[in-house]
Parts: sequence; structure tokens; C-alpha cells
Amino acid sequence: MRRAGPSKTIATYAIGAGGLRPSGQLAGRLAPLWIASVGLSVALLCGARAAEMEPLVVRSTSGQFVVRGLPQGPFRASQSTSEVTYLRLDPSLTAVSLERIRQSLYGELNLPDKWQGFVTVNTFPAQEDSPPITVTSVHFADGWGYRVEIPEIVEKSRFVRCAVSVILREFANRNAVNREAEFPPWLGEGLASQLEATSLASLALEPTPPAGLVKVDRGPDPLRQAREVVRAGGLLTFTQLSLPTEAELSGANRPRFQACSHLFVRELLRLRGGREAIRDMLERLPEHLNWQTAFLRSFESRFPRLIDVDKWYTLTLTHVAGRDNTSAWPTDTTVARLDEILSTTLQVRTGTNDLPLSAPVRLQRVLGELEPARQIPVLELKRLQLEMLRGRSTPEMALLIGDYIETIDACLRRSRAAANKRAAAGSNNVVTPEIVRRLESLDQRLEAVRTKILPGSSDPEKLPKRAQ
Repeated sequence: MRRAGPSKTIATYAIGAGGLRPSGQLAGRLAPLWIASVGLSVALLCGARAAEMEPLVVRSTSGQFVVRGLPQGPFRASQSTSEVTYLRLDPSLTAVSLERIRQSLYGELNLPDKWQGFVTVNTFPAQEDSPPITVTSVHFADGWGYRVEIPEIVEKSRFVRCAVSVILREFANRNAVNREAEFPPWLGEGLASQLEATSLASLALEPTPPAGLVKVDRGPDPLRQAREVVRAGGLLTFTQLSLPTEAELSGANRPRFQACSHLFVRELLRLRGGREAIRDMLERLPEHLNWQTAFLRSFESRFPRLIDVDKWYTLTLTHVAGRDNTSAWPTDTTVARLDEILSTTLQVRTGTNDLPLSAPVRLQRVLGELEPARQIPVLELKRLQLEMLRGRSTPEMALLIGDYIETIDACLRRSRAAANKRAAAGSNNVVTPEIVRRLESLDQRLEAVRTKILPGSSDPEKLPKRAQ
């Protein structure tokens, strides 16, 4: 595919030790690096064959990435780069690794595998410690392209974050016309950390080492490192995560920002429809001047206002950061506590002239009998209790509890809307058939868990008493 010349260069970003930052000095930065690169190449050619020092130009299998740089030679290290901090960027393996990162990110967000913007990557000899990685967005007549200038020796985490940032930018800018999308500071950091802890845990960019040399140790808890950092340094506020200062992105504070971003993005992905909402937000970003508006539009069914995001973030991440797989409650304990939360004691009458009796009833009945204004405090309390229980649950039970929370949120929105309109006594019922079906389905899933963990639970007389 042949393109006309660029209509304009929109922005250049520098990924230094403090993260992704706009940079207006690309030409001034690249000139001495190019001169140094040429000088180093000439010096090395004096002691080696010229053919061995010729730059390689490698195109990835999808065709999206074109990598240019000097070959790094055979593997000589005592470790695989899946275990070390710094990488030597060989052009061929860099192209393969970029493809793997792209596929992992697409899989994480369920993105369609139809790229549009080319990404050219040039490696250069490092002349200083942690030189910045520059990413330039170029607007062509038929779309966008991206240029990446990256040192030959680079930290593995910076390489992954650069790749994730460029891939996200390419997806979001497909429908952009005059301006680039503005991204949340936590999004790229959180997604990169999530991939590093899961599908990219064994990512290696060196030539294949001898058999038996690579040892990949992937623990059962991908959030362990993030939790340890947050426990040691404390949780950033949602405002700090959304509008971080230079100090919060630099030096010893940067791991804390990365850990909080990881936990936040991880919990967004765990929401019902969370992946789809993040993908929708990416597509909306070029339409809005700030990312907050796009975020609220995409997550409007879950977060009507930013203050709702702030409350959810603080409550959820406080429990997630303090939980690990060894501190989770046993499943039978979680099921018993979940039964208690889902049942509500109401005054009921068995007959017209009978005295009212206190009896536990199911959530469906609460929604059908209580007025909207009386439903709200009941539902809010149950939601808080479920959030706390989810923080002590196994991953399987946490997923079920999260679905109950999502359903209660839908009920709360309808109850609040009805209460604000001062609904008449004859129109108190705000529960919809869809909400009833969701609750019935969740109750069936809970019953299946109970049947699995309790011996003889198929006998109704041996089951714990359930609210009706």
C-alpha cells in the first residue's frame, strides 16, 4: 500500500522513566542520535565484516510493524529476557514480539484484527542511561501512521508499555480526522501491567537460548506484585490516577502508579461488559476533548457520574489490594454469607386477619413490594455488603457476586428514578421482567455451587433454609 506524503505531524511523545510525555524536540533529539549511530557503525565496521553491520529492515507477519536496526548477534546471556530487566532489540525478534503484544492486547479487549495504521520502529545506540523512547503520530491523507525511535538496549517494561501505547493509539485514531484521541493516564499502564502478569509473562526478545536455560515462574496470582506495592505505599486516589503529577510518575513513585493502574483496569475488565465498554471508549475518544466524557458515555450503565467511579474505585481496590488467594474465605463460608446478604426480613401476613410476622424473603419480593424510596437504602446496604464479601471470595465466587452487584445497580437506577418522580402508590413496582430473569439465573448459579460443595445437598431437607 503506497501513501501520499504526510499532511502534518500531530504530536510526538517521549516515553522516558516517567512515562509517556509530549515532546516538541524530535528533530533536535534525533539528529545527534543519528550522527552517533553512523559514527558507531563506522567504528565497528573497522573490526568486523561490513555485511554483518548492515541494518536490517524486518516486516512483521501482519505487515503493520516495520523494524529497522542492527542485528544483535547470537544469544550470549545467562538468562532469557523473560527473566531479565533489560532487552537487546534485535530487529527480527522485535517484529515478532510486537506482533505477540498486539495479539495479546487484541485478545484482552476483544478488538477486531483489522489494523489500518503502519508503525515504523527504528532502533538506535543508547548514549545515556534510560534515553527516552519517542513516538510520533503522522496524519496522512488516508489515515494515520506512527514512528517509534527506541534505544537498542531498553528495559522490558518500557518496551511493552511503548508497544501497548502505540497499538491503542492506532485503534482509537482510526476514526480521528483533525485531532488525536486523549487517553486516560491509567489505561496504557494498567493494560500493559495486566498483559505482563498474564499472557506476556514469558515474553522473550533474545534469540532462543539453549534448552533448559529458560525458567518461567508464573504464580497463581497475577495481582500479587501490584498488591504488595499498594500495601507498602498506599492506594492512590482516583484523582491522582486520572491527573497524576510529574512526581507521581517518576522515580520510586512510578511502581505505585503502575500498581494502582493495574488493579483499576483489572477490575474494569471484570465488570459485566467491561471489555466492550473499554473498546467503546477507545472508539469514542477522538469525538471528545477529554477522555472523561468518553469514559462516562461508555460506562453510563455502571457509572452515571465521575463521583460514582471514585466511590467504586476506592471501595473495590481497597478490598482487592488487601486480598490474596490465601486469605480468601472457603466457598461454603462465602455461600452462607451470600445467603444472608440476599435475604431481607420483612413483615408478612399469612392471612388477611393474621398478625404480621417477621420472615426472610428473596430479593425479588423486596423489589416487588417495597416502595422505591424504601428500596434504595436496602439495596445500597446490600451492595456494600456484597462488595466487601467479594473482596474475601475466591475468583469463581467473586465473579458470581459481581454479577449480583451489577443486577442490584440496575435496580438502584430504576428505584432512584422512580423515587425522584414521586411515583404513585399504584406504580411502585420498578422491577422489570429482565431483572427478575437475571436474579433467577443468578440464584440458579448459586444453587449449583451449593449442590457442588455440600454433601447430600440434592436432598431438599438437608439444604440450608433459603429465603422465599
